[in-house]
Amino acid sequence: MRTTVIVCSIALLVMLAAPALAASSREIVVEVTSIAAAKRPASERGEAAVELDPRLGPFSKNLLSLFAYDSYTFLSKDRATVEFSDATVLELPEHFSIEVAPEQLGRDGSDMIEMLVTLFREVPRGERGRGTPEREVILRTKIRLKNGGTVLLGGPPIRAGVLVLALSARG
Repeated sequence: MRTTVIVCSIALLVMLAAPALAASSREIVVEVTSIAAAKRPASERGEAAVELDPRLGPFSKNLLSLFAYDSYTFLSKDRATVEFSDATVLELPEHFSIEVAPEQLGRDGSDMIEMLVTLFREVPRGERGRGTPEREVILRTKIRLKNGGTVLLGGPPIRAGVLVLALSARG
């Protein structure tokens, strides 16, 4: 009888502790889509006012309303899973990387994710670019978006135009 009570007590403690453990190690899935946005010369525009890569369909409405470019090209898509109070770094095209650190989810009861986002550019270290590259901070900002939502960030110039990032997060 005493063994049964002890086993039941342990099972009850594990069941009560499990939600607290799950809440404290909550994971966020972060996805970054890299986009090259550019202005095409008038001679290349033809009939289509805007040239939009079909892989950018989910972002098309926001791209067209927020930015004044007439060409949007998909460059890459990366995904990572990260826990709160931790950070993950995703490599981007053209020697850029982005660090995403989720800080809180629904603190005020809402379904929002808050993250510290830092965009870096790798720059050569030393004479004539020799040595290990170092990271230069291009942008550091705190963003807040709805769980499962996406924010578009206009970024730095790249060879193909301007780097635009579609940053999504869900937890």
